[in-house]
Amino acid sequence: MADDLDEVLLQTLDMLEWRLRRLEFVLSGHVPPEHQQADAPVVSRLQKLESRLSNLASNSRAINDILQLQSKHADIFAPTEQPARPQPSSIDDPTPEIKLGTILTEAPAFPATASQLTSLHDLPLPPTESFTSLVALSPRIAQLEQNQLAQAQEISDLRKKSGKAVLRWHEVMVLGQGRCWAEWDSRVRQAERDVRREEIKIEREAGGA
Repeated sequence: MADDLDEVLLQTLDMLEWRLRRLEFVLSGHVPPEHQQADAPVVSRLQKLESRLSNLASNSRAINDILQLQSKHADIFAPTEQPARPQPSSIDDPTPEIKLGTILTEAPAFPATASQLTSLHDLPLPPTESFTSLVALSPRIAQLEQNQLAQAQEISDLRKKSGKAVLRWHEVMVLGQGRCWAEWDSRVRQAERDVRREEIKIEREAGGA
């Protein structure tokens, strides 16, 4: 039984050291060379873990932010025991493990984001004269907008009147003249037929005499 407990303890230390190396790589981009500590005493290994954690916390702003977050929201890192329930599938209700994983994943971006936000304070504000002139021109701009709308309405009315005039001209000048020419052509043809009949009649009467 004691051997089993010792084995569990050593495996736990190995896992802690592996996770610490992973954090060091995520936060700093490099990992210190690993030394064989299998034969080192447990107390010595624990002291080295505490020392490395302290150095990591003092040299990493992201770790400081996480520690502050832990002090304000301890339930994220140490949730209270709850009855067993199915794992939520919705992203709107993530588990504490998912929250912690998200924080650790985005931790390297915290310093860059903080630097960008800090640089916003150094940006000069644009001069207010241009904004003042725009505010002073607001009534004139509104009046011009109303004039533009009135002109657009007038142009629309003129287009409608122009369309009606063109339609009327087409009906009177084109279609009307076409009907007039058709009627004149019919009359001329009828007159030609009447003249031809009279000529034939005169020729017959002259031949019979």
